[in-house]
Amino acid sequence: MSEESKGKKREDREKGKEGGEEREGEGYSVGKEGYFISKRSIWLLAGGALGALAALTLGKAVRKARPAVVGAVKEGYAFKEWVAGKTEGIKEDMEDIVAEAKHSYHKDLDVSSGAVKREKEVLQKIEKEVEKRKTKRASGSREGQQEGKDETDE
Repeated sequence: MSEESKGKKREDREKGKEGGEEREGEGYSVGKEGYFISKRSIWLLAGGALGALAALTLGKAVRKARPAVVGAVKEGYAFKEWVAGKTEGIKEDMEDIVAEAKHSYHKDLDVSSGAVKREKEVLQKIEKEVEKRKTKRASGSREGQQEGKDETDE
């Protein structure tokens, strides 16, 4: 600040005291009888005091409540472990069920493919038998026809 502005402020202060004028600053006012603190400043001061008191009290309360908090966290951790164990058990059970289902499916598939193979073999045997009978009939009818021709020739 320059000397000029300092001198002006000093003059204003002196005028305020001598002339009985009221002057207002930030959070306070100067009047004929002295300094007056505004409500806002009082609330700010009270809030600061309460904050400091709360910080002190909270520090003591945390020390007293620490065992209870540690116990609660310990129980929460135990619950998490219990849930993880149950989840792992359910997961293993589901894996066992899926593996059993896959095994059963492949077993049924093998059984059905075996049945299909047996059916195919049976059908092939039947087909061969039918072919044999056809050839016998065909050869038998040829012989019969030839015998009939031989008889007519005589």
